Amino acid sequence: MGILEGSIDYFQRGGVFMWPLLLCSIVAVSIGVERHLYYKKAFSSTDFVITFCALMNEYHFEEARKYAKENTGDAAKLALDTLNMKEDIGKRLETLVYSKAERAIDGMEQHLDYLSVIIGLAPMLGLLGTITGMMSSFNALNERLQNPMAVTAGIGEALITTVFGLCIAILGMCIHAYLSSKVKTASLNLSEIAEVLVDIMELEEYKNKNS
Repeated sequence: MGILEGSIDYFQRGGVFMWPLLLCSIVAVSIGVERHLYYKKAFSSTDFVITFCALMNEYHFEEARKYAKENTGDAAKLALDTLNMKEDIGKRLETLVYSKAERAIDGMEQHLDYLSVIIGLAPMLGLLGTITGMMSSFNALNERLQNPMAVTAGIGEALITTVFGLCIAILGMCIHAYLSSKVKTASLNLSEIAEVLVDIMELEEYKNKNS
């Protein structure tokens, strides 16, 4: 028996709850792939953040604007959009900058809640498959003389769903931990960019008004 045939046989012996468990595994992997591809476009590098903040702290606004334009990601876009503001927005600067940063962070965190649901749901589905499998085994005890394999089949179903559910949960936890660490770094970068933009631009505006 080949690997494919063996996997199909193993899946079929797991019972009806293998189908929702399979769906959970597909969704978990899909979220991981989709978020990874999204983060590649949305994240600005930490090197960009360090260099940009250094330029802003030295009041090299034109160099900072040019540097932000040459880079990609939400942090670079936030920096460029803020520096390109033509009108005098005054006290609204802080609100505008932080609201844009929060929206960018919210976009990064999308779908992670669904991954958390799968991490909790998969073991429960596996446990439910275990219970139904054991019930089938107990029901088959009355017929063990006519069909002795029915008892072992129910136990096999119970064990398979449990193992499959735990494997999906472990996989989901690894994906969630990886994505969360990426989001944490990107959130810190965005917050640092926002703070520098607000502090330096407000200070510059204050100097211009009192000069």
